[in-house]
Amino acid sequence: MKKLFFFLLLLCFHNAQSQPTQIKIVNFTVKNVLPASVDAWMNTPGALLLTVQRAPQSRDLKPFMVLQIKSGGSIICGNNASTAKQIDPFDVRTFTSSELLSFLPGCKELKEGSYSLCVQFFSAERKELSLEVCKEFTVAGAKKDYASPQNIAPANQKQLTEKEISAPVTFRWTPLVPKPQEPVTYRLKVWQLMQGQNSTQAMRTNPPIVTKDVDNITQTIVTGIYTGPCKPPYLCDFVWEVQALNREGNPMGSNDGRSESFSFKVENGSAESTPPKNVFPADKKQFTEKEMSAPVTFRWTPLVPKPQESVTYRLKVWQLMQGQNSTQAMRTNKPIVTKDVADITEATISGIYTGPCKPPYLCDYIWSVQALNKAGNPIGSNNGTSEPTAFAVTQYIIQLDSIKVSCTNTPGVYSFSYTITNPNPGPATLNLFTITLSVPAGASIGTFSPPINTVINSGSQLTITGTINAAPNLSNICIGAEIKDVGNAFWKASKDTCVKVDVCRCDACDEKNFVFTAPKPSPINYTNNTLAYNQNITVTTTPAKTIKSITAELVYFELVPENNLCIPCNKDAATYGHFANGTNSLQWSGPQTVLNINITTPQLVPCCSALFRWCIRYKIEFTDCTSCNKLVCYEKKKEGCDKIPVDNNNKDPK
Repeated sequence: MKKLFFFLLLLCFHNAQSQPTQIKIVNFTVKNVLPASVDAWMNTPGALLLTVQRAPQSRDLKPFMVLQIKSGGSIICGNNASTAKQIDPFDVRTFTSSELLSFLPGCKELKEGSYSLCVQFFSAERKELSLEVCKEFTVAGAKKDYASPQNIAPANQKQLTEKEISAPVTFRWTPLVPKPQEPVTYRLKVWQLMQGQNSTQAMRTNPPIVTKDVDNITQTIVTGIYTGPCKPPYLCDFVWEVQALNREGNPMGSNDGRSESFSFKVENGSAESTPPKNVFPADKKQFTEKEMSAPVTFRWTPLVPKPQESVTYRLKVWQLMQGQNSTQAMRTNKPIVTKDVADITEATISGIYTGPCKPPYLCDYIWSVQALNKAGNPIGSNNGTSEPTAFAVTQYIIQLDSIKVSCTNTPGVYSFSYTITNPNPGPATLNLFTITLSVPAGASIGTFSPPINTVINSGSQLTITGTINAAPNLSNICIGAEIKDVGNAFWKASKDTCVKVDVCRCDACDEKNFVFTAPKPSPINYTNNTLAYNQNITVTTTPAKTIKSITAELVYFELVPENNLCIPCNKDAATYGHFANGTNSLQWSGPQTVLNINITTPQLVPCCSALFRWCIRYKIEFTDCTSCNKLVCYEKKKEGCDKIPVDNNNKDPK
């Protein structure tokens, strides 16, 4: 009977030795649905991911990885044990989609259906080092395409009278071909063109004046497209298109489900008199601050030929803002001047310029004149409007030089310094008036010196230093300054000077700012196949922070038995080497000083000695959303009992 026992035990030992467990496939992820083109997997988020681990007791390996696509048990493509590429030695390694695709030679296009992606590792002698692990996935069929809608009415380049466009307008188009089984939503969009735009530009940059959805029908009626004469910068030209969408709002058909765009316009029924032309200020005229502070007389030419009725000329002036051109300012900004004069071709305006142009306003202006009849309707071509012309105010400028922005020891706070140069002729002294910053929302000036009203002599320099309380996404900073002379007679302003800001490295977890102390626990108890102990911890931070949570992650577990016979044959690695909760993670809320740790172990044959080694990564998360971690490793020796000698003839123990 004892011979049979030892024979079975030896057989189990032999089987355990022959199992290919020198490399463990820790994680193998394959997306459920993948494109038919294997090359496209590289650009598919979450397509493939493989993590493997070398067994601690095994020697350094240079394994060969076999990766194959299978279907119905047959190999479709991939490599094999004889063609596999050798991999450098590793303890733990993760392979991304792009790395794994290099192990799939000859895999180009897959047909629609179900497949398995299988991975296994071999030694140089082509012996198995791991079990084969397979993950199933499917390849969906090609998306059915449809001919996109085609516009019918209004026909392309159709001219409508004011009466026709003022009434409800019917838009019609063809349906998707072939007819889909699912419902189709047709989205109509209409854009109005602006001066200097073509149809493509209007569709790309202007918001639609009409957006209307209809379900499963190929026409719709729209009202209110035209509400009166088209006033500059708007034209009486329009463009429209239709897009086919499914119930999820995704495009259906070729060209992203869009029809080719059609244009239409409103016939000009007004008298064809030549509109006014701007005379003064001439285009791109530069005024001094003194000239612009006085009343300015605007002049223009009259309508030609002169109408029989009285003409009102409406003058408008717009001020540009940072980042705008003249067209954008006229379209979006409120005029700073609107003045009507009857039957005369000039108007004098005061108060256009009242001091330095403070950001976001520029010292640039645009103006035009429109001719109107008694009813307030435009007279002449181009809606009776002159072509707009620009003028600007030349300011005394100071210079900003040597701007520097750098990180500080306080998160989110930057230090800055820059030099102001006063190169201007005229007043001998200038006083610093204000400092301006242009940064992302949430940033502001903290401290700075020297103080406001510090004198800057003409031809001299002044260095400003300070701090910025910055938003987390700070990427650049623009600094400007305003000054005035000692008599406050003239205002001077700098142009904003911008500098790129490098992202500050987070040093919250450096030793100078984060200290984690975890003394060796005593005792570490081993009972009922469990390692149990209390871990005392101390966390010190500079500056002081409040702990939000503490997480313990069991990242390594190793058992070194006295011999391989100490572990019973029927062992499952998934049932041990974890915390008592069955996972590799424990979490405590708020500050803790003692962490209770329990780790499961395999059942050992009685009287066997063994050595346990394990490592835990402690992650400390603070209430300011920073987190730091510390790796701590342990070991525990389990002593066996005294051995009872056995004679060589398999007799009973003495």
